[in-house]
Amino acid sequence: MLSVVIVNYHSKPWLTKLFASAYQYYAAENIEWIVVNNASEPNDQQNLQQQFSFITWLEMGYNAGFARACNKGIEASKGDAVLLLNPDTYFTDHSLITCYNQLKASKAVACGVQLYTPDGLPQYSASHFMRGGLNYLLKIPIWGSILKKIGSIAQVTKPSLDKAVGTQQVGWISGAFLMVKKEAIDKAGMLNESFFLYGEEVEWCYRLGKLGALELYGNLSVVHLEGVNISNASGSEVNDYKYLYDKKGLQLMVSNHLLVHKVFGIGWCLFHYFNYMWGAIICLVANPINQKKNALLFAGNCLKLTVWMPAILFNVKKLYKVL
Repeated sequence: MLSVVIVNYHSKPWLTKLFASAYQYYAAENIEWIVVNNASEPNDQQNLQQQFSFITWLEMGYNAGFARACNKGIEASKGDAVLLLNPDTYFTDHSLITCYNQLKASKAVACGVQLYTPDGLPQYSASHFMRGGLNYLLKIPIWGSILKKIGSIAQVTKPSLDKAVGTQQVGWISGAFLMVKKEAIDKAGMLNESFFLYGEEVEWCYRLGKLGALELYGNLSVVHLEGVNISNASGSEVNDYKYLYDKKGLQLMVSNHLLVHKVFGIGWCLFHYFNYMWGAIICLVANPINQKKNALLFAGNCLKLTVWMPAILFNVKKLYKVL
């Protein structure tokens, strides 16, 4: 049996669309659907379960973020494989069951499918690891673009996959759709609960990858409304993961430094931090007067990141929550 774990944070409109598609394609399948609730409106559970009786609803009691909520769902799951699925996704065919059957028949420990936008454009679904997590520096305004040009001149291989072709082995898979064998979870452990949001699936895949291969199935697909749920909840102006000028951007910065420390070590974490500080200086100096606002916002986030760095560097066990 497959267990599907979905974390809810005021996601009822998207959950309704997701479960409608699940009912359309998988009503006859033996699938366990678990919603772990971080926050919702008073009648959301009742309304959803009246419409979709197959839902199991678990309460966190507080906004615990992605990792802790997923772990609660995994602990309650009964399947031999667990799928972490974003609420802002939906199905257009039978890819879910096909994916489950392919994973069971494979020696891989985890897998994902090709994500698409509602317009049918391929979406970032998986990636390879790059030494020291250097690709995370490309998000830095101005300085990141310079580093990208340097990498292009040096012919550095791009770690991310624009679109999967057939079955490809990868380093890590997007948490929007990440299916893992339960036996692998028993050995690797569950998600690291220091992460509030962003980076947790990458760190988890790093540990899972020590047990076996992770595969991305390019012949299978799911529609993903990238970032719309968290952007709506956080009030962010932008849905992508490169906007570092607001509170969501600070959460990205904190989580990425936590990730780099846990996967690549303290030296690389410090290297990233000093690149962010240098990037803030470049932004303040290079931006014209009429574009200083974003430069100041980014520099402000870098100063706030500094407050978080001692806990990250000394591996303090706590919830690294900004949002």
